[in-house]
Amino acid sequence: MGRRESIIRGGGTRLGGGEAQMSDAIRHGDLVLLSGRAAVNPATGEVLAEDFEGQAAIVIDDVFAVLADAGSSPQDILRVECWLADRSDFAAWNRVFVDRFPSPRPARTTLITGLPLPGLLIEIQVTAAVSS
Repeated sequence: MGRRESIIRGGGTRLGGGEAQMSDAIRHGDLVLLSGRAAVNPATGEVLAEDFEGQAAIVIDDVFAVLADAGSSPQDILRVECWLADRSDFAAWNRVFVDRFPSPRPARTTLITGLPLPGLLIEIQVTAAVSS
């Protein structure tokens, strides 16, 4: 199946300037597993947008960029796991999901939960294949 390869974009989130805290994704053979993606500046921890649609756009663009770095694409996404901070954003999430993820759309789970940073509204985790 191949060896495990870490994908780290732009230096990644670092603890004390040393080794990256986590991989943006792990590629193992023909599978890519992304770490949770959020609209956050990894260097400062600053949330990059105040509204749901703004954060969702930033997160999805980031997901697609990480997939490209790993040799995958939006068409190869198998599963999307999403955490929302506010139940009232669920309808907007449905609209964004249909608009941004190509058909046939991936399997999906959405949970309503607390997120680790004040003002953070959405976090997404993705599993994708790597096209041959």
